[in-house]
Amino acid sequence: MSWTDPRAEIEALTERLREIRHDLHRHPELGFEEVRTQALVRAWLEERGYQPRDCAETGLVADLHPHSSGPTIALRADLDCLPMHENTDLPYRSIHAGRAHKCGHDGHTAILLGVADILARHRESVRGGNIRLVFQPAEEGVRGGGAKVMVDAGALAGVREIYGLHNWPAYPKGELRVQAGPMLAQVHMLAITIRGKGGHGSQPQLCRDTIVAGAHLVTALQTVVSRGLGYAGGAVVSITQFTAGTTHNVIPDVAHMKGTIRTFDPSTTERVLERLREVVSGTAATFAVDIDLQVEVGYPVTMNDATCVDAVVRVGAAVLGRERVSNAGLPLAGGEDFAYFAQAVPAAYFFLGARRGDEDTPVCHHPDFDFDDDLIPTGVAMFLGIVRDRFAALT
Repeated sequence: MSWTDPRAEIEALTERLREIRHDLHRHPELGFEEVRTQALVRAWLEERGYQPRDCAETGLVADLHPHSSGPTIALRADLDCLPMHENTDLPYRSIHAGRAHKCGHDGHTAILLGVADILARHRESVRGGNIRLVFQPAEEGVRGGGAKVMVDAGALAGVREIYGLHNWPAYPKGELRVQAGPMLAQVHMLAITIRGKGGHGSQPQLCRDTIVAGAHLVTALQTVVSRGLGYAGGAVVSITQFTAGTTHNVIPDVAHMKGTIRTFDPSTTERVLERLREVVSGTAATFAVDIDLQVEVGYPVTMNDATCVDAVVRVGAAVLGRERVSNAGLPLAGGEDFAYFAQAVPAAYFFLGARRGDEDTPVCHHPDFDFDDDLIPTGVAMFLGIVRDRFAALT
Protein backbone atom coordinates (compact mmCIF):
# COMPACT_ATOMS: atom_id res chain seq x y z
CA MET A 1 0.00 0.00 0.00
CA SER A 2 1.68 3.15 -1.20
CA TRP A 3 -0.67 6.02 -0.39
CA THR A 4 0.71 8.93 1.58
CA ASP A 5 -0.16 9.80 5.19
CA PRO A 6 -4.01 10.02 5.21
CA ARG A 7 -4.32 12.51 8.10
CA ALA A 8 -4.91 15.51 5.86
CA GLU A 9 -7.56 13.65 3.89
CA ILE A 10 -9.27 12.51 7.08
CA GLU A 11 -9.31 16.06 8.41
CA ALA A 12 -10.76 17.40 5.15
CA LEU A 13 -13.51 14.75 5.22
CA THR A 14 -14.43 14.98 8.89
CA GLU A 15 -16.97 17.80 8.67
CA ARG A 16 -18.92 15.93 5.99
CA LEU A 17 -18.88 12.80 8.12
CA ARG A 18 -20.21 14.78 11.07
CA GLU A 19 -23.10 15.99 8.92
CA ILE A 20 -23.88 12.42 7.93
CA ARG A 21 -23.68 11.28 11.52
CA HIS A 22 -26.12 13.97 12.59
CA ASP A 23 -28.48 13.01 9.77
CA LEU A 24 -28.38 9.37 10.89
CA HIS A 25 -28.93 10.45 14.49
CA ARG A 26 -31.95 12.47 13.45
CA HIS A 27 -33.47 9.52 11.56
CA PRO A 28 -32.83 6.43 13.72
CA GLU A 29 -34.09 3.01 12.65
CA LEU A 30 -34.48 -0.19 14.63
CA GLY A 31 -32.89 -3.54 13.82
CA PHE A 32 -33.86 -4.99 10.43
CA GLU A 33 -35.77 -1.75 9.75
CA GLU A 34 -32.75 0.32 8.65
CA VAL A 35 -34.19 1.03 5.19
CA ARG A 36 -33.31 4.72 5.02
CA THR A 37 -29.91 4.11 6.57
CA GLN A 38 -29.18 1.32 4.10
CA ALA A 39 -30.14 3.58 1.20
CA LEU A 40 -27.84 6.36 2.45
CA VAL A 41 -24.92 3.97 2.83
CA ARG A 42 -25.57 2.38 -0.56
CA ALA A 43 -25.64 5.75 -2.32
CA TRP A 44 -22.36 6.82 -0.66
CA LEU A 45 -20.65 3.59 -1.69
CA GLU A 46 -21.94 3.58 -5.26
CA GLU A 47 -20.82 7.19 -5.76
CA ARG A 48 -17.31 5.99 -4.93
CA GLY A 49 -17.25 3.06 -7.31
CA TYR A 50 -18.26 0.23 -4.98
CA GLN A 51 -20.85 -2.36 -5.91
CA PRO A 52 -22.55 -2.96 -2.55
CA ARG A 53 -24.77 -5.97 -2.15
CA ASP A 54 -27.63 -6.40 0.29
CA CYS A 55 -27.01 -8.79 3.16
CA ALA A 56 -29.15 -9.71 6.17
CA GLU A 57 -32.11 -7.77 4.77
CA THR A 58 -31.09 -4.23 5.67
CA GLY A 59 -27.32 -4.63 5.81
CA LEU A 60 -24.72 -4.11 3.10
CA VAL A 61 -21.40 -5.63 2.13
CA ALA A 62 -18.97 -3.91 -0.28
CA ASP A 63 -15.54 -4.98 -1.55
CA LEU A 64 -12.78 -2.61 -2.63
CA HIS A 65 -11.29 -5.27 -4.93
CA PRO A 66 -13.96 -7.97 -5.31
CA HIS A 67 -11.90 -10.05 -7.73
CA SER A 68 -8.61 -9.97 -5.84
CA SER A 69 -6.94 -13.31 -5.15
CA GLY A 70 -5.16 -11.86 -2.12
CA PRO A 71 -6.35 -11.82 1.51
CA THR A 72 -9.55 -10.02 2.45
CA ILE A 73 -9.63 -7.86 5.59
CA ALA A 74 -13.13 -6.94 6.80
CA LEU A 75 -14.17 -3.84 8.75
CA ARG A 76 -17.56 -3.67 10.46
CA ALA A 77 -19.99 -0.94 11.51
CA ASP A 78 -23.44 -1.38 13.08
CA LEU A 79 -26.46 0.52 11.75
CA ASP A 80 -29.39 0.22 14.16
CA CYS A 81 -30.73 2.38 16.96
CA LEU A 82 -32.33 1.55 20.31
CA PRO A 83 -36.07 1.46 21.15
CA MET A 84 -35.85 4.34 23.63
CA HIS A 85 -36.57 8.05 23.87
CA GLU A 86 -34.00 10.77 23.40
CA ASN A 87 -33.68 13.20 26.28
CA THR A 88 -31.52 15.91 24.69
CA ASP A 89 -32.14 19.29 23.08
CA LEU A 90 -29.68 18.66 20.25
CA PRO A 91 -30.56 20.34 16.96
CA TYR A 92 -30.28 16.92 15.31
CA ARG A 93 -32.19 14.99 17.98
CA SER A 94 -34.32 12.04 16.90
CA ILE A 95 -37.52 12.93 15.09
CA HIS A 96 -39.03 9.53 15.96
CA ALA A 97 -40.54 9.02 19.40
CA GLY A 98 -39.30 5.85 21.03
CA ARG A 99 -36.31 5.45 18.71
CA ALA A 100 -32.87 6.95 19.25
CA HIS A 101 -29.19 6.42 18.53
CA LYS A 102 -28.12 5.99 22.14
CA CYS A 103 -25.22 3.60 21.58
CA GLY A 104 -23.26 5.47 18.91
CA HIS A 105 -23.98 3.31 15.89
CA ASP A 106 -24.57 6.50 13.92
CA GLY A 107 -20.95 7.42 14.65
CA HIS A 108 -19.64 3.95 13.83
CA THR A 109 -21.40 4.09 10.46
CA ALA A 110 -20.00 7.54 9.71
CA ILE A 111 -16.50 6.26 10.51
CA LEU A 112 -16.77 3.35 8.07
CA LEU A 113 -18.17 5.64 5.39
CA GLY A 114 -15.08 7.79 5.82
CA VAL A 115 -12.87 4.73 5.46
CA ALA A 116 -14.76 3.77 2.31
CA ASP A 117 -14.19 7.23 0.83
CA ILE A 118 -10.43 7.31 1.41
CA LEU A 119 -9.91 3.73 0.28
CA ALA A 120 -11.79 4.47 -2.93
CA ARG A 121 -9.56 7.46 -3.66
CA HIS A 122 -6.53 5.19 -3.37
CA ARG A 123 -8.04 2.10 -4.92
CA GLU A 124 -5.17 1.64 -7.36
CA SER A 125 -2.59 1.95 -4.58
CA VAL A 126 -4.26 -0.64 -2.35
CA ARG A 127 -3.10 -3.82 -4.04
CA GLY A 128 -2.40 -7.40 -3.06
CA GLY A 129 -5.73 -8.04 -1.39
CA ASN A 130 -9.25 -6.85 -0.72
CA ILE A 131 -10.98 -4.77 1.95
CA ARG A 132 -14.57 -5.70 2.74
CA LEU A 133 -16.83 -3.11 4.34
CA VAL A 134 -19.54 -4.73 6.46
CA PHE A 135 -22.50 -2.55 7.40
CA GLN A 136 -24.44 -4.69 9.84
CA PRO A 137 -28.08 -4.33 10.89
CA ALA A 138 -29.64 -5.26 14.22
CA GLU A 139 -26.74 -5.33 16.66
CA GLU A 140 -29.11 -4.55 19.53
CA GLY A 141 -30.51 -8.06 19.80
CA VAL A 142 -33.41 -8.15 17.35
CA ARG A 143 -34.00 -11.76 16.27
CA GLY A 144 -30.74 -12.87 17.81
CA GLY A 145 -28.59 -10.17 16.24
CA GLY A 146 -27.73 -9.18 12.70
CA ALA A 147 -24.14 -10.46 12.83
CA LYS A 148 -25.30 -14.07 13.01
CA VAL A 149 -27.62 -13.51 10.06
CA MET A 150 -24.76 -11.94 8.08
CA VAL A 151 -22.42 -14.83 8.83
CA ASP A 152 -25.08 -17.34 7.81
CA ALA A 153 -25.60 -15.35 4.60
CA GLY A 154 -21.91 -15.58 3.69
CA ALA A 155 -20.82 -12.04 4.53
CA LEU A 156 -17.42 -13.33 5.65
CA ALA A 157 -16.82 -15.72 2.76
CA GLY A 158 -13.12 -15.49 1.89
CA VAL A 159 -12.35 -13.13 4.80
CA ARG A 160 -9.08 -13.69 6.68
CA GLU A 161 -9.69 -11.27 9.56
CA ILE A 162 -12.34 -8.80 10.75
CA TYR A 163 -12.13 -5.69 12.95
CA GLY A 164 -14.76 -3.67 14.78
CA LEU A 165 -14.77 -0.69 17.12
CA HIS A 166 -17.08 0.91 19.64
CA ASN A 167 -17.11 4.25 21.42
CA TRP A 168 -17.11 3.91 25.22
CA PRO A 169 -17.79 6.92 27.48
CA ALA A 170 -16.63 5.07 30.59
CA TYR A 171 -13.03 5.27 29.30
CA PRO A 172 -11.14 8.56 28.99
CA LYS A 173 -11.30 10.30 25.65
CA GLY A 174 -8.19 9.68 23.60
CA GLU A 175 -7.61 6.20 25.04
CA LEU A 176 -7.98 2.83 23.34
CA ARG A 177 -8.80 -0.39 25.20
CA VAL A 178 -8.28 -3.87 23.77
CA GLN A 179 -7.07 -7.29 24.86
CA ALA A 180 -6.61 -10.78 23.47
CA GLY A 181 -9.05 -13.45 24.60
CA PRO A 182 -12.42 -12.58 26.16
CA MET A 183 -13.38 -8.99 25.45
CA LEU A 184 -17.12 -9.07 26.14
CA ALA A 185 -19.40 -11.53 27.90
CA GLN A 186 -21.78 -14.22 26.83
CA VAL A 187 -25.31 -13.14 27.70
CA HIS A 188 -28.19 -15.35 28.80
CA MET A 189 -31.63 -13.75 29.09
CA LEU A 190 -33.86 -14.76 32.00
CA ALA A 191 -37.66 -14.79 32.07
CA ILE A 192 -39.19 -15.83 35.40
CA THR A 193 -42.89 -16.31 36.09
CA ILE A 194 -44.09 -16.78 39.68
CA ARG A 195 -47.59 -18.19 40.19
CA GLY A 196 -49.22 -18.27 43.60
CA LYS A 197 -52.62 -17.50 45.04
CA GLY A 198 -53.92 -13.97 45.07
CA GLY A 199 -56.35 -12.34 47.43
CA HIS A 200 -57.23 -9.32 49.53
CA GLY A 201 -54.39 -7.21 50.86
CA SER A 202 -55.84 -7.48 54.36
CA GLN A 203 -55.63 -11.29 54.39
CA PRO A 204 -52.15 -12.33 53.23
CA GLN A 205 -52.41 -15.46 55.39
CA LEU A 206 -54.89 -16.84 52.87
CA CYS A 207 -52.63 -16.14 49.91
CA ARG A 208 -49.42 -17.47 48.42
CA ASP A 209 -47.87 -14.10 47.85
CA THR A 210 -45.97 -13.82 44.57
CA ILE A 211 -44.53 -10.40 45.44
CA VAL A 212 -42.94 -11.60 48.68
CA ALA A 213 -41.61 -14.68 46.86
CA GLY A 214 -40.27 -12.53 44.05
CA ALA A 215 -38.63 -10.04 46.41
CA HIS A 216 -36.93 -12.91 48.22
CA LEU A 217 -35.81 -14.38 44.89
CA VAL A 218 -34.24 -11.09 43.78
CA THR A 219 -32.24 -10.98 47.00
CA ALA A 220 -31.30 -14.66 46.91
CA LEU A 221 -30.04 -14.41 43.34
CA GLN A 222 -27.37 -11.98 44.51
CA THR A 223 -25.67 -14.98 46.15
CA VAL A 224 -25.35 -16.93 42.90
CA VAL A 225 -22.04 -15.22 42.15
CA SER A 226 -20.84 -14.19 45.63
CA ARG A 227 -21.53 -17.61 47.18
CA GLY A 228 -21.40 -19.76 44.06
CA LEU A 229 -18.12 -18.74 42.45
CA GLY A 230 -15.92 -17.54 45.27
CA TYR A 231 -13.34 -14.77 45.07
CA ALA A 232 -12.70 -15.28 41.34
CA GLY A 233 -16.18 -14.17 40.37
CA GLY A 234 -16.37 -13.96 36.61
CA ALA A 235 -20.11 -13.47 36.22
CA VAL A 236 -22.84 -10.88 36.62
CA VAL A 237 -26.46 -11.72 37.47
CA SER A 238 -28.95 -8.86 37.19
CA ILE A 239 -32.71 -8.73 37.61
CA THR A 240 -33.83 -5.76 35.56
CA GLN A 241 -37.62 -6.04 35.51
CA PHE A 242 -40.18 -7.00 38.16
CA THR A 243 -43.87 -6.55 37.39
CA ALA A 244 -46.83 -7.65 39.50
CA GLY A 245 -50.20 -6.45 40.65
CA THR A 246 -52.79 -3.95 39.46
CA THR A 247 -53.84 -1.95 42.50
CA HIS A 248 -53.06 -1.16 46.16
CA ASN A 249 -55.30 -3.70 47.94
CA VAL A 250 -54.96 -6.87 45.84
CA ILE A 251 -52.22 -9.44 46.31
CA PRO A 252 -51.57 -10.69 42.75
CA ASP A 253 -51.45 -14.35 41.84
CA VAL A 254 -48.76 -13.84 39.17
CA ALA A 255 -45.48 -11.94 39.09
CA HIS A 256 -43.01 -11.62 36.22
CA MET A 257 -39.28 -10.95 36.31
CA LYS A 258 -36.61 -10.54 33.65
CA GLY A 259 -32.85 -10.26 33.79
CA THR A 260 -29.52 -11.41 32.42
CA ILE A 261 -26.56 -13.60 33.24
CA ARG A 262 -23.19 -12.53 31.85
CA THR A 263 -20.20 -14.87 31.86
CA PHE A 264 -16.85 -15.33 30.13
CA ASP A 265 -16.23 -19.08 29.98
CA PRO A 266 -18.36 -22.25 29.74
CA SER A 267 -17.48 -23.69 33.15
CA THR A 268 -18.57 -20.48 34.88
CA THR A 269 -21.76 -20.41 32.84
CA GLU A 270 -22.57 -23.99 33.87
CA ARG A 271 -22.00 -23.24 37.56
CA VAL A 272 -24.09 -20.06 37.50
CA LEU A 273 -27.00 -21.79 35.78
CA GLU A 274 -26.79 -24.67 38.28
CA ARG A 275 -26.95 -22.29 41.25
CA LEU A 276 -29.67 -20.24 39.59
CA ARG A 277 -31.92 -23.29 39.29
CA GLU A 278 -31.20 -24.31 42.89
CA VAL A 279 -32.14 -20.87 44.20
CA VAL A 280 -35.32 -20.77 42.10
CA SER A 281 -36.34 -24.25 43.28
CA GLY A 282 -35.64 -23.41 46.92
CA THR A 283 -37.61 -20.17 46.75
CA ALA A 284 -40.59 -21.93 45.20
CA ALA A 285 -40.60 -24.51 48.00
CA THR A 286 -40.14 -21.90 50.74
CA PHE A 287 -43.11 -19.78 49.67
CA ALA A 288 -45.33 -22.54 48.24
CA VAL A 289 -45.44 -20.96 44.79
CA ASP A 290 -44.69 -22.26 41.31
CA ILE A 291 -41.77 -20.64 39.54
CA ASP A 292 -41.17 -21.10 35.83
CA LEU A 293 -37.63 -20.23 34.73
CA GLN A 294 -36.85 -19.70 31.05
CA VAL A 295 -33.24 -19.17 29.96
CA GLU A 296 -32.54 -17.92 26.46
CA VAL A 297 -28.97 -18.09 25.21
CA GLY A 298 -27.84 -14.75 23.80
CA TYR A 299 -24.62 -13.63 22.14
CA PRO A 300 -21.53 -15.76 22.82
CA VAL A 301 -18.34 -14.43 24.38
CA THR A 302 -16.55 -11.96 22.11
CA MET A 303 -13.10 -13.53 21.78
CA ASN A 304 -10.27 -11.45 20.34
CA ASP A 305 -7.49 -13.10 18.35
CA ALA A 306 -4.01 -12.35 19.70
CA THR A 307 -2.46 -11.56 16.31
CA CYS A 308 -5.30 -9.21 15.42
CA VAL A 309 -5.03 -7.51 18.82
CA ASP A 310 -1.30 -6.99 18.30
CA ALA A 311 -2.13 -5.11 15.10
CA VAL A 312 -4.69 -2.92 16.90
CA VAL A 313 -2.14 -2.13 19.62
CA ARG A 314 0.53 -1.18 17.07
CA VAL A 315 -1.85 1.06 15.15
CA GLY A 316 -3.31 2.54 18.33
CA ALA A 317 0.19 3.42 19.52
CA ALA A 318 0.85 5.22 16.22
CA VAL A 319 -2.48 7.07 16.19
CA LEU A 320 -2.91 7.89 19.90
CA GLY A 321 0.42 7.14 21.61
CA ARG A 322 1.44 3.88 23.27
CA GLU A 323 0.68 5.21 26.74
CA ARG A 324 -2.98 5.58 25.73
CA VAL A 325 -3.43 1.96 24.68
CA SER A 326 -4.17 -0.63 27.38
CA ASN A 327 -6.44 -3.44 28.52
CA ALA A 328 -7.49 -1.67 31.74
CA GLY A 329 -11.02 -2.54 32.79
CA LEU A 330 -11.35 -5.51 30.42
CA PRO A 331 -13.17 -7.72 29.82
CA LEU A 332 -16.51 -5.92 30.01
CA ALA A 333 -19.71 -7.71 30.98
CA GLY A 334 -21.60 -6.23 28.05
CA GLY A 335 -22.56 -8.42 25.10
CA GLU A 336 -21.99 -7.89 21.38
CA ASP A 337 -23.06 -9.88 18.36
CA PHE A 338 -19.65 -9.11 16.84
CA ALA A 339 -18.93 -12.36 18.71
CA TYR A 340 -20.41 -14.29 15.79
CA PHE A 341 -17.92 -12.68 13.40
CA ALA A 342 -15.12 -13.52 15.84
CA GLN A 343 -16.26 -17.15 15.95
CA ALA A 344 -16.09 -17.35 12.16
CA VAL A 345 -12.67 -15.75 11.52
CA PRO A 346 -9.82 -14.22 13.57
CA ALA A 347 -11.00 -10.86 14.86
CA ALA A 348 -10.34 -7.90 17.11
CA TYR A 349 -12.90 -5.63 18.71
CA PHE A 350 -11.71 -2.50 20.49
CA PHE A 351 -13.01 0.52 22.37
CA LEU A 352 -12.34 4.21 21.82
CA GLY A 353 -12.75 6.17 25.04
CA ALA A 354 -15.18 9.09 25.06
CA ARG A 355 -15.25 10.42 28.64
CA ARG A 356 -14.53 14.14 28.64
CA GLY A 357 -12.15 14.93 31.49
CA ASP A 358 -13.80 14.66 34.88
CA GLU A 359 -17.23 15.22 33.37
CA ASP A 360 -19.96 12.68 34.10
CA THR A 361 -20.33 11.85 30.41
CA PRO A 362 -23.62 10.03 29.69
CA VAL A 363 -22.89 6.40 28.90
CA CYS A 364 -24.22 4.24 26.10
CA HIS A 365 -27.96 3.48 26.40
CA HIS A 366 -28.54 6.58 28.55
CA PRO A 367 -31.26 8.95 27.27
CA ASP A 368 -28.76 11.86 27.34
CA PHE A 369 -26.05 10.00 25.42
CA ASP A 370 -24.69 11.41 22.17
CA PHE A 371 -21.78 10.06 20.15
CA ASP A 372 -18.71 12.31 20.36
CA ASP A 373 -17.90 13.51 16.84
CA ASP A 374 -14.26 13.97 17.80
CA LEU A 375 -13.94 10.18 17.61
CA ILE A 376 -14.71 10.11 13.88
CA PRO A 377 -11.21 10.98 12.61
CA THR A 378 -9.66 8.67 15.22
CA GLY A 379 -11.86 5.78 14.12
CA VAL A 380 -11.09 6.37 10.44
CA ALA A 381 -7.35 6.52 11.17
CA MET A 382 -7.53 3.31 13.20
CA PHE A 383 -9.30 1.33 10.50
CA LEU A 384 -6.99 2.60 7.76
CA GLY A 385 -3.96 1.85 9.91
CA ILE A 386 -5.18 -1.68 10.60
CA VAL A 387 -5.64 -2.31 6.89
CA ARG A 388 -2.12 -1.05 6.17
CA ASP A 389 -0.63 -3.11 9.01
CA ARG A 390 -2.35 -6.37 8.09
CA PHE A 391 -1.77 -6.04 4.36
CA ALA A 392 1.95 -5.62 5.08
CA ALA A 393 1.89 -8.86 7.08
CA LEU A 394 -0.41 -10.95 4.90
CA THR A 395 0.53 -9.96 1.35
